[in-house]
Amino acid sequence: MNLQPLYEMLFVARQPVLDSSLNTWGYFHYYRRCMDHTYSEFSDPVQATISVIQCLPACMETCERKHKALIHLPGPVALTTVPKALGPGCVLPVIAHDDLTNAAYLDALRTLRADGFLLALDLTEPLPTDSPLFDLVDIVILDLREPTGGLKSLTATTGSLVKKGLTLLAKRVESHESERLARSLGFTLFAGHFFREPQTLVQRKVSAAETTRLNLLNLLSQQEPPTDQLVAAIESDASVSYRVLSMLNSAHFGLLKRVTSVRQAVLLAGWTNLCAWLRVMVMGDMTPSTKARELLHLSAQRAKFFELLAVASNRREQAESLFLLGLFSLLPAMLDMPMETVLEKLALDEEMCRGLCGQPGPYAPWLGIAQAIEDTRWDVMAQYALELALPTGSVADAYNASFQWADKLLSALPVNDRGKSENSRH
Repeated sequence: MNLQPLYEMLFVARQPVLDSSLNTWGYFHYYRRCMDHTYSEFSDPVQATISVIQCLPACMETCERKHKALIHLPGPVALTTVPKALGPGCVLPVIAHDDLTNAAYLDALRTLRADGFLLALDLTEPLPTDSPLFDLVDIVILDLREPTGGLKSLTATTGSLVKKGLTLLAKRVESHESERLARSLGFTLFAGHFFREPQTLVQRKVSAAETTRLNLLNLLSQQEPPTDQLVAAIESDASVSYRVLSMLNSAHFGLLKRVTSVRQAVLLAGWTNLCAWLRVMVMGDMTPSTKARELLHLSAQRAKFFELLAVASNRREQAESLFLLGLFSLLPAMLDMPMETVLEKLALDEEMCRGLCGQPGPYAPWLGIAQAIEDTRWDVMAQYALELALPTGSVADAYNASFQWADKLLSALPVNDRGKSENSRH
């Protein structure tokens, strides 16, 4: 008997590209089909490219925020009208080493340039310095984890590309050491997991302001704290109080009655509506660095992703704890301190603490499936989905819905200017 595969899901993973100030510059969008724990590519590259755009609403959100959506553009797609339909204001096509003897292909790239598109070249193997592609692209992408020819070749390549006036984008930057190396070689755009890892800071301690925020965050971790206690905690911080009132009087919440006090805000908005926004806002306050907003989005998206999967898999009683697991999972990177130090300020149960510290237990597969999707390791993702006995299709649905939720939530939060620095010239 032929068994049908349990999982056949479409995903578009979004990986941020940061500029030299670690502000979000754009996003890579990766498409894969995962079936039977193996990679399965579309035979029709046009259909694959269209699927990238249609599968995840985050692509449109990227356009709205003026961030470039980097999408790989196979040669046959470049010869169609698909790129023009997307528009240069949104999409930045990433081209590879297609047949350079194909005059029609080169003409298609020239037409895209003439129409206002920036083009990026994913340089996976050396090209002659006089290659016509270098005259057609604005950005060159190089792999920093496994550079072709090693560091010596990478240094020579980057040197020649910088002389040509091309912008360099380093992908698979996995550590802060790799980031520093990339900067020294002339890279000004970075993609990888380095920004999700804490930097080692000498004698880093929790400040008084962070302690206040962590105390409030600890209160918000309770299933439903006493109203008096919550009101007192919010009123003790003028900045939080002001934003709570401003937020609840905005169109985002749509309350019919104007809110004039914190107590009134808590009672009118209700715990369910107010809690998620407060949690994310407080975490944003604790991390004024330029990398914070991307981490904040990822934390919020993970939280909602886990919550939706809990409901879909009949684990509704775990939804709240899984939401907190996702929300707190990146606190070490946000605060640049070990998770153990952060957890000293949060009264979480022992099993949750073990999970957040990366130890084996019931929470490990949940963090594993999120990490696998973010790393575009679809075979690993499918294994975790089976281990957690998630219903077919629930992962894709929850992932897409959680992105929309996180986008909407963060769009209602003001951009934190304290960590901003001069905009990149790109």
